[in-house]
Amino acid sequence: MKKSSRGILFLWILIAAAAAGGTFLIVEHLAAGTGSVAQPDADVNVQPDNTASGTPAAAVPMQTFSNDGYAFNVPASWNIEKTGEDTIAVHSDASSSASSAAVAGVAACKIEVSAFPFAAGADTADWIAHRIGADPSLAVVERSSEDVSFASGSGVKWIGTIDNIPTTLVYAFNDQHAYEIAPSVVGEGADGSAPCDDMLQTFLSGLTI
Repeated sequence: MKKSSRGILFLWILIAAAAAGGTFLIVEHLAAGTGSVAQPDADVNVQPDNTASGTPAAAVPMQTFSNDGYAFNVPASWNIEKTGEDTIAVHSDASSSASSAAVAGVAACKIEVSAFPFAAGADTADWIAHRIGADPSLAVVERSSEDVSFASGSGVKWIGTIDNIPTTLVYAFNDQHAYEIAPSVVGEGADGSAPCDDMLQTFLSGLTI
């Protein structure tokens, strides 16, 4: 009986070992299969976002104009009008259709450039003060004055009010001329020049004197 019991016990041990080994192999096989299925998902998650790269913006066509010792480079879509012997007006894109610009909430702007005789070595601050205060019927109040850069040098930006209308004026000088650069909003009821600051910066960035 002892031999028979030992034989049966040994047989059960072999069966248990075989079952355990088979289970282990099945689990390993399933795990390997699961890993191969998950791999493509991981590759998709690390794909670069091509939408962030975008494409370069097309170059804006430009035009150059010169007069009275100065020149400027502005977008070709802007209109340039000679309004006097020494005065020109530059109109922005929106100015060509002021009604549409008003509906879209975009300011229709213009910049007037006037050239005046100037003696080399004269005090520029005095010249500006006399120019702005030339008409005693206007109420002129200065808020600030600061240096401003343009393509070939620097000038003076005057900020204040004229008859209570917020006004920005830029002055630049060479040995023969003083230049007044005056941005403004086109149309009745225009409240100052602030909406035209972007146009002024674009203009100054292409100005040489």
